[in-house]
Amino acid sequence: MVGVIFLFVIAAAFLVVALVGPYRLYWRARPQSARQPSDGALAMGRVAAFGVAGVFVIGGCQVQTGIDKATWSASEVREAAEDAADSLAADTQIRRDPSDGYTSLIKADFMKAGEDQGPLYRVSVERARDDGHDYDIFAGNADTAVCMHVTEEKSAEGGVFVPGADGSDSTIPEYDLTATVDDGAC
Repeated sequence: MVGVIFLFVIAAAFLVVALVGPYRLYWRARPQSARQPSDGALAMGRVAAFGVAGVFVIGGCQVQTGIDKATWSASEVREAAEDAADSLAADTQIRRDPSDGYTSLIKADFMKAGEDQGPLYRVSVERARDDGHDYDIFAGNADTAVCMHVTEEKSAEGGVFVPGADGSDSTIPEYDLTATVDDGAC
């Protein structure tokens, strides 16, 4: 952040030079008998000062964008979690591994929803309780945690038909999921 401020201060200094003009800053202090640059040279100096100020402003904006992409804000985490909750509700799901619950599914949906918002390697989804469907979603640090509560209900569509090798039939039930998101850890 200090680097961004430094770049904007330098840009402001060059902007002052461009607006005030190099003639007023430098040549007025010199004696009248000294050789002075032409009006064209002074105009080129102003244009160059504007150009340099623009370069520093663009550089500062790019550094700020890089910093923003390297961190998650609380609103970005909540927004991505809400998008992941909507994604969970869009399709029916087969019950997952009991030890994992829907952790891997939530993490995949969260990472897809938050693709351009922060570093994906810092995303973590953990089951809050072993017997429930409460999940803590962390993206960076504890300040950006949200709690997702998932409820499942047997789907009216039935399930997935699985024929057995011995001629028997079985059906794996599918579930409709709904999820709510709250701020803070569960």
